[in-house]
Amino acid sequence: MKLHLIWRPRLEVEQLHIASDPRFKAPHLLEAQRVTLAWRWGDVWRWRRGDTLHLQALRADVLDAHLVRTADGTTNWPLGAEKAPRQETGAPAEAALPSFGELTVGQGQIAWVDALQDADVAVQLRGSEGSAASTPGTGYAASITGRYRALPLKLDVHAGSTLPLLQDPDSAADAPWVPVRIKGTVAATRVLFDGQAASLLGTPRMQGKVEVAGPSLADVAKPLGLTLPRTPAFDLRGELQQDAGVWRLQTTRARIGSSRLQGDLQYQQLTQPPRLTGTLTGPKLALADLGPAIGGDRRADPATPDGKPGNRALPQRRFDLPSLKAMDADVQVAIQELDFGTQTMAPLRQLKTRVLLDEGVLRLESLQAVVSGGQVKGMTSLDSNARSAKWEARLAFEGIDMAGWIRGLRPDSAEGKAPPATATAALQRERKEARQGGEQSVQAYLTGVLSGNLHLRGAGQSTAEILGSADGPLHLTLREGTLSHLITEALGLDLAQALEVVITGDRPLPLRCARFDLVARNGLIQPTLAVMDNRDSTMWITGQVSLRDESLNLHVVTRPKDWSLLSLRTPVTITGTLADPDVGIEPKGLVGRVLGALALGTVAGPAAAILPLLETGSGEAKDPCSARASVGSPPSPAPAAKK
Repeated sequence: MKLHLIWRPRLEVEQLHIASDPRFKAPHLLEAQRVTLAWRWGDVWRWRRGDTLHLQALRADVLDAHLVRTADGTTNWPLGAEKAPRQETGAPAEAALPSFGELTVGQGQIAWVDALQDADVAVQLRGSEGSAASTPGTGYAASITGRYRALPLKLDVHAGSTLPLLQDPDSAADAPWVPVRIKGTVAATRVLFDGQAASLLGTPRMQGKVEVAGPSLADVAKPLGLTLPRTPAFDLRGELQQDAGVWRLQTTRARIGSSRLQGDLQYQQLTQPPRLTGTLTGPKLALADLGPAIGGDRRADPATPDGKPGNRALPQRRFDLPSLKAMDADVQVAIQELDFGTQTMAPLRQLKTRVLLDEGVLRLESLQAVVSGGQVKGMTSLDSNARSAKWEARLAFEGIDMAGWIRGLRPDSAEGKAPPATATAALQRERKEARQGGEQSVQAYLTGVLSGNLHLRGAGQSTAEILGSADGPLHLTLREGTLSHLITEALGLDLAQALEVVITGDRPLPLRCARFDLVARNGLIQPTLAVMDNRDSTMWITGQVSLRDESLNLHVVTRPKDWSLLSLRTPVTITGTLADPDVGIEPKGLVGRVLGALALGTVAGPAAAILPLLETGSGEAKDPCSARASVGSPPSPAPAAKK
């Protein structure tokens, strides 16, 4: 050995062995050959007073280190006095690794076992040192295998010049950038980083291109301490930077399932709790790709006692509420298209909102979107601090083309045909089918301009539980619309006029008005006024819809305005469940009319049998959608004509 104590103090040793405390069951802390160790006396003095040991340089041809930290934070590398526990938290101080001004390793291995990080990692080093990072033939390679935060990892690292695996960026802020390439897998996620770094452990400093692909974003979030939803397979590409505990990801491509997104996000790792900020944009976001995160994954719904999936329409899967407290967030979102994942509903377009996550409270503020010529605006929030998450939504919508948004209102959609992409395509299809089917053309069952608002509150641990406890008002109006003539007569059980419509073709009747004033109380939705009025009939809807058990109990009473020869008008009932509705008729009124017809036919002859089935109509009446009309019960059906 050679020891220099004055002017550039250093130690040159052929072989160096530093033992490990037997409690940690490690063969040694450090074993090295042909070692040069350099220091400054000021650093030694501060180390003796309890600061982290800083070494000016460590060069070794062969290096073998075993680093161990137990669950209570005790390590086998605290060379010097341990720091006093933090009085404000009572938590034990975590001894830091020695920091290095320069670290050069010819070849070697590092074993890192950390109970706090749930890590058991082996690093194999090989390579040679050059005078500069760009010198041909120089550089280092490392293979990293093992487990980190319960996830298996296998990474290959290639770096030029000094391998910066153990550099501390806090004490070596001016360390030169080194070209680094990392490729491998973390669990089932593929990772590629190609850039430069000045530190890879501790608080990394790195920047470069990144590619990450795997089965779910949640698998990426776990080792980084992020809160990300469970998603379908994803593929992310972009620029990654990390400095002073702040990660920044600028994506050039982000594919998640069928979604296509872009983003510029920053993650502040050192704050408590960590914080995510930035912007998220893109041409398309498919709601199905976030289904598991919002409780919409039907495959995860509870099964019935016989083991089969439950026949429920509302998602039953419970939210992962603790994950909402793992970090805070403030992200501006601007998505060109939000796809609901069904051909029966048009997507939302130009979706904009601000996503705020603060102390377990998730809020979507300044929410706005365009759909079928109209707009949706409002906010929604989910507070995870209570045992049952508290949910609130305030939404207002105006000027929405009903048939353009709910494509299932078109006969062609009901037949399973793909919806037209544009209004022009829809018109071309109608003209084509009109030519093929004679004078009949394809019309929507219900059209009009929809406006309304809602203010709902609920609590629960799933979408179904929240809606099953919902309270608040809902108001909907439809103007400048039409209603299928055939449906109008069918709801009134008017056989004669329905037969006429079938023969001559279904021509939509202009809607005089349509209004739905609903109130939700503990998941039970009841109308205070629900009416649709056209020139032929007025339809009143009463009853209730339970979001708690998803049951339906609705009555549709049709009051005619014209006369008809064969009318069996009686209330139509809608029962069953949201997933399996059952449409029927109320037998009481129907039996009375049929028995009356049979009795008259027996006494006065067959011609008289049709008299109880005659409908005289009530003619035009006052506007049933007015506020005054909402007071009291809907009128009963017009009485049958008497002899």
